[in-house]
Amino acid sequence: MAKVLVALVLVAAVVVDGVRYKAPAPSYRAPAPSYRAPAPSYKAPAPSYTAPAPSDSPRYDFSWNVQDQPSANDYGHQEARDGYDTQGSYYVQLPDGRRQLVSYTVSGDSGYLADVQYEGEAQYPQQAYGQAPAPSYHAPAPSYSAPAPSAPSYQAPAPSYSAPAHPHPHHNAPSLPSPSYSAPAPSYRAPAPSDSPRYDFSWNVQDQPSANDYGHQEARDGYDTQGSYYVQLPDGRRQLVSYTVSGDSGYLADIQYEGEAQYPQQAYGPAPVSLVMKKPGRLHPFRKSAEAKITQVSDNCPTTPLGCVGPCDVPTTGFFHTMIS
Repeated sequence: MAKVLVALVLVAAVVVDGVRYKAPAPSYRAPAPSYRAPAPSYKAPAPSYTAPAPSDSPRYDFSWNVQDQPSANDYGHQEARDGYDTQGSYYVQLPDGRRQLVSYTVSGDSGYLADVQYEGEAQYPQQAYGQAPAPSYHAPAPSYSAPAPSAPSYQAPAPSYSAPAHPHPHHNAPSLPSPSYSAPAPSYRAPAPSDSPRYDFSWNVQDQPSANDYGHQEARDGYDTQGSYYVQLPDGRRQLVSYTVSGDSGYLADIQYEGEAQYPQQAYGPAPVSLVMKKPGRLHPFRKSAEAKITQVSDNCPTTPLGCVGPCDVPTTGFFHTMIS
């Protein structure tokens, strides 16, 4: 209690005197920064990469071929292109034994130029048909014999009583059923060969820019084969070959053409003419040669007021007939 009183007295004395405590103002000032960031001493390198110039010129080269001796398939195609220049060829073995070879080029705006050639000579062998082969199996002979009918094994019992006075009984012999067995039909069938080839394939090529359109399909089941192939010819027609092979029939082909052959007419300009001037004047220094050449012009050459114009029996080319006035 005494401590509390002393504290109150001290506070009262301070308030009365008007003296209050103030904290001194700070005399320290933060120094200004003397550091400066150094300027960069390097320069960003200029890009050394340049975008490649766009190349829109197509370039490619391909080649393929099919050769199968059992099915007599032999055909192929190759083509190379560099920009707007294209060269290629394709071939096919025809059913008549010839080989058709088509070489084509496309250079700029020249269009599709094709050269069609045939190798070999067409063969049409005569078909020789023999008799159908005789079956190689025989129906097996039956290995059993029909059982012989057995006699009845019973005897009529002797009567144990005295026979009555009436006629003796008559017993008909039992009727034996006829045997109802019949020989079964042979159930044996010749087994089908287990190595019969079976396959089916189909493919085609159709490319509008190069005007290529051809294909082939074939199906085989054992010794029966059916197929067809076609090719678009350069003259605009479509050649279609359908063929079959059935057993020993050999290769049977049916060749058909669709469309009509187109041969566009070539436009030829007038033939060049030679013009000899007959105007008086002084000839070129090669006068002797020129005069000798001019004197050989025939009389039936058409003329104009300027001289001989048109084809003559003896050509006048080879000398320069300039007249010097």
